[in-house]
Amino acid sequence: MEIEGAPVDVARLVKDARHAARQTQASLAMRAGISRGTVAAIETGARSPSWEMLSAILAAAGKQMKIELEPVDDDLRRAVAARSGDTSAADDLSMTVSLMEGLVDLPYRIEGLAAATVLGAPIALAEPIDLALPDGPEAVQWLAGLLGTGAAAVTPQGRRYPMDGIRGPEGVARLVELSEDGRFSLEFWLRTFSVRFVPAERAGRSVLVVGEHAPLRVQPLHEIDTTDRHAARVLRLLREQAQDTPT
Repeated sequence: MEIEGAPVDVARLVKDARHAARQTQASLAMRAGISRGTVAAIETGARSPSWEMLSAILAAAGKQMKIELEPVDDDLRRAVAARSGDTSAADDLSMTVSLMEGLVDLPYRIEGLAAATVLGAPIALAEPIDLALPDGPEAVQWLAGLLGTGAAAVTPQGRRYPMDGIRGPEGVARLVELSEDGRFSLEFWLRTFSVRFVPAERAGRSVLVVGEHAPLRVQPLHEIDTTDRHAARVLRLLREQAQDTPT
């Protein structure tokens, strides 16, 4: 849905209204006279409701639309300003990185929206977290050692791979071969990473961010891409602000 060319995040709007009213999708749907599946589809962005349906859903949550005009991206500027100086995302992720013994010695990098969050984007640190490792024996040995501790597990393409099959570098190589796009999931304690091996020079293109427990190497802002419309707006604004900042 758009209002005079400006995108409205209807999914977030409906979800926030429902949470504020402390309602389930089923109860909100019943009050609005629609199916629970319709509410679910709207909240995931799979369906865009008409203005009438949106008004009915919000009314069922005890809310109504109020439209005010403001300069383009002012909402994002406020959100970015509110995050200024907030290192909680970097500190949180740095604790996990510090526990992954040996990772800080590799030219790895955190990529995608997790990198954007660490760089100050007002975006929640969502999982899986994209992790790029330098293609080569050193990173393979590190991953094999991490898996050998029993504190980590891997899943290629949603299939659990037997732990005894990834003992040593040969097992890691077989793991990558099982992943159609070269990615696989790495579970470490309470974190899930989406891992891939990339050329060493690519992994080495990173920005160093100081976390409370360990330094973080993250993808440069200008390289981060996303299909999420809200995150794309945030990234565009951050890039514009970076260009306007004197060096």
